Amino acid sequence: MKAFKNIPLYIVLFFFVLIPMSLVSCQRNEYGDMSGIVDKWNEVKPQAIDTLIFNHPCALYTSADFERVSRALESGSAPAAVKQEFEALKNNVFTGGVYGTVSRATVEIVRGDPKGTIEGKENYGVAMGDAAAAYQYGLLWNLTKEEDYAKRGVFILNDWANKCQRVTANDPNHYLAAGAQGFTFAAAGELLRSYDEWTENEQVVFRKWMMDVFAERNIDFLRRHCSTTCGAGHYWSNWDLVNLCSYFQIGILCEDKEMIEYVCNYFLRNGNSNGNLSHLMTAEHQDPLGTGELLYQMQESGRDQGHATMAIAVTAQLCQAAWALYQSNPTITDLDFYGAQNNAVLHGAEYIALTNLRQGEKNDNSDGAWLISVEKIPFATVGPWCKGGDNHEASHEHTVFSTVGRGTARPNWEMIVAHYKALGQPCLYSETFAGKLRPECGSGDERYGLNSGAFDQVGWSTLMLYQE
Repeated sequence: MKAFKNIPLYIVLFFFVLIPMSLVSCQRNEYGDMSGIVDKWNEVKPQAIDTLIFNHPCALYTSADFERVSRALESGSAPAAVKQEFEALKNNVFTGGVYGTVSRATVEIVRGDPKGTIEGKENYGVAMGDAAAAYQYGLLWNLTKEEDYAKRGVFILNDWANKCQRVTANDPNHYLAAGAQGFTFAAAGELLRSYDEWTENEQVVFRKWMMDVFAERNIDFLRRHCSTTCGAGHYWSNWDLVNLCSYFQIGILCEDKEMIEYVCNYFLRNGNSNGNLSHLMTAEHQDPLGTGELLYQMQESGRDQGHATMAIAVTAQLCQAAWALYQSNPTITDLDFYGAQNNAVLHGAEYIALTNLRQGEKNDNSDGAWLISVEKIPFATVGPWCKGGDNHEASHEHTVFSTVGRGTARPNWEMIVAHYKALGQPCLYSETFAGKLRPECGSGDERYGLNSGAFDQVGWSTLMLYQE
């Protein structure tokens, strides 16, 4: 019962006293196996955004968020978990040492088959580390105004903008780097733009670099999906999601309304692949544990849980980025990604959290019995999303929930919980996951390792969003 110590008693009773409700599943994917789906998606007409107000910084959080957290830290009134994460951020592997003092930029960021690249080998780990460091320095600069943080962060951004020319490889994997690192670099630039010593000329160069090197790759992927023979449905949802995040944040950085408009329409309406919200959520179920919550099965839940948890973490990041911009544009309801399709993201998050939670005490979710046995997990047959293809294809029918990678811990649960709890929306399983990881930290925390999965999402949102 220890795992339920923060859950209201009546909810616990639902788990153990009530007879589980009958499973109700219905396919939400009206296009069947999705053959010919691009034409049908394109029948959904995009909507225009007339004007946008850009109040900076706007990189997941706003100036109001930074002012609130700074006051709480200074006065000592911040929750213990916020204080703990603040200390962890200051002492993180990426906020010290050589980061921001020694040039590490490469001419090419190579992720994937390296044949034909300058050095002939993958090197994207350097960009992952530097982008994470710059973002974390940006957070610390906004919270403390200590110049060394800003100076180090700007050093990294200028270093890359002046040296790096492309994200590349001989296979599609480089688009993942364009998305994940593109978002992180752009968010870092947004957080550091108020530093007086970062000159306007330098910022112009940086913004052009973000457009030429990252945004160009993002939009190329979202429009063409590498011209795969089986169409846009070839790629799993996370490929779209990281590129949508990057393109959206670069749009904020460069105050480009058309980029924001494109992402809104893609995610909400006419996106031609699995990062479109209507296809990210593939089936709906009632919670078999009897809470009455609605659960949305997500597109990668039959694939493996490492990617399923990635998909919800990056979706939360996209929603939070849009929500930050929404604060300055409250009449543009398209920016409320969290609320779209009757809080679809919440229901997807609850499904991922329920199916991956353990009842143990370790804060990496690595011990204890599963909260739900695999036999009780509701799952509707979905896929294949494409037929044929030579790599990365979503070409398999999923008939059961995948246990591969089950229990994977990723940050960003705090974003989901902070948003929906403020609206009075129940989020039992997401809240339990967030509570287990809290303080969740981010890249550099040993719970997430140092491979690419630790850099797909930025984390550190306990610091910025948790309030008791």
